[in-house]
Amino acid sequence: MDILLILMVVFCLLISLTAFVSIFYRVPYVPTSRRVIDKIFSTIKLKKGNKFVDLGCGDGRMLQEAEKRAKADGTGYEIAPLVYLMALCKKIVSGSKYKIHYKNFFKDKLDYADVIFCYLMPFQLKKLSNKIQKECKKGTVIVSNTFKIEGMRPKKIIPKNIPEKTPSLYIYQI
Repeated sequence: MDILLILMVVFCLLISLTAFVSIFYRVPYVPTSRRVIDKIFSTIKLKKGNKFVDLGCGDGRMLQEAEKRAKADGTGYEIAPLVYLMALCKKIVSGSKYKIHYKNFFKDKLDYADVIFCYLMPFQLKKLSNKIQKECKKGTVIVSNTFKIEGMRPKKIIPKNIPEKTPSLYIYQI
C-alpha cells in the first residue's frame, strides 16, 4: 500500500512539474498527427544517415518515423518531464536508437543537423530563427508545423488542407 501511495505522489508531482513547465515556457504538448507526419516525410525526402533533429520532440513519434522510414540518426529535445518520460518509454519499448535529451535545445548547438523539425509557438520560432541562421550549415532543411519562422523565407509552403485536417507546413533551407 505504501508503494502505491509513493507512486501516486511521484506521478502527481510529474504532472504538476510538466504543467508548470508547459505554462512557464508556454510549450503545450500537441502531438503531430499521422497525416501530417506522412505529408512531411513525403516532402523532405530524408536519406539514410541524415541527422534528424526534433525540437520539442514530445513523445518521440517524429524521431521514430525518421529512423523507421530512412534509418536517419535522430536527436530530440524535450523539457516537459512527463512527456520526456513517455518518449523515453516509447523509445525503449520500440528498441529505437535515436537520442532524446531532457534539455532546452537553445542550450545546444544545432550545427550537426541535416533536417530540423519543429512544432513550436511563434515567439519561440522568432528566437530560433537567429540560432538556425548562425549555427546550421548550408543545405540544412527546417520544417515548421503550422507557424512561419519569422525572419526566414520558406523554400516551400504546403498550405493548410481543411478536408484532410492538416495545418500549413513551412519548409526552409539554409
